[in-house]
Amino acid sequence: MGKYIIIDKDVFEGTQTDKLVAFVQNHFLILPDDLYYECATTDTNREKLLDRFRSVVLAGAYICPRVIDIIKKEAKNLSPCGFLVDLDKVPAVIRTFKKNKRPYNPQIVQRLQKEEMDMAKRLLCTAEGFNAKLASDEPELLAKVRKWDNSTAARSSRLQELTEFIDTQDMHESALKWLSGLVFSPEKFCLSKDWFSWEYSRLLHILIQERTFLRHCGGMPSDNAIEHDLQDIKYVALLSRANCLLTKDEKLVKPLAKTAFPERDVFSNLDEVPEEYVCHWS
Repeated sequence: MGKYIIIDKDVFEGTQTDKLVAFVQNHFLILPDDLYYECATTDTNREKLLDRFRSVVLAGAYICPRVIDIIKKEAKNLSPCGFLVDLDKVPAVIRTFKKNKRPYNPQIVQRLQKEEMDMAKRLLCTAEGFNAKLASDEPELLAKVRKWDNSTAARSSRLQELTEFIDTQDMHESALKWLSGLVFSPEKFCLSKDWFSWEYSRLLHILIQERTFLRHCGGMPSDNAIEHDLQDIKYVALLSRANCLLTKDEKLVKPLAKTAFPERDVFSNLDEVPEEYVCHWS
């Protein structure tokens, strides 16, 4: 079937519709449902991006569920999710987009936006808790952290060091903390790296730790900035179930993807995708 490609909003927005339509003729391109959310809540080019999303789906692109819905499914079934795309639902998705130019209810989109902001606020509070614990329990580590280079240029090395630290931790416990409202059988949930929830919790943990570091370097990002970061790490989390991520984001997405999943490919545009990604449909 070929290799699976995730695309983020930066590349989606920066690529002409006709080029994307041509690309999906011989590539397995996955449009995350979270991408539709971003298109539906952007302040610029909203209608243009929603039209583009519809055109690319009707041309043959696939849609995968929102990250939170993947996690909810794992929590309900108490087993790791498999393939991102439910191929049995593809015909129904195509019919929906053919019949309805805007198949998403604006009120639902507004509710989802509020949920994202609420999570950003919880993340801020959690980061503050890390700050207090770090200052109290590990003052030597805090002193070391404060000496790190907080420049954008040093972000890749920071993320690498944080990832190495996080990978020594048990993400089962972290997942129960981050996702407590979704889990009803905690002893059976998120038990290994096979779980998507494990990878998402891992990335969330890295993000929080870096925000803790930045807090000690002179300032914590705003709720809006962290909400944007939460959107970004969803694309990186989806890479755990794909072969490639298309992103132009040099601030967080690309360095985090390369650090968290060094065995996966990360490209900045469609033209960089190599021949090996071409699908030869049977």
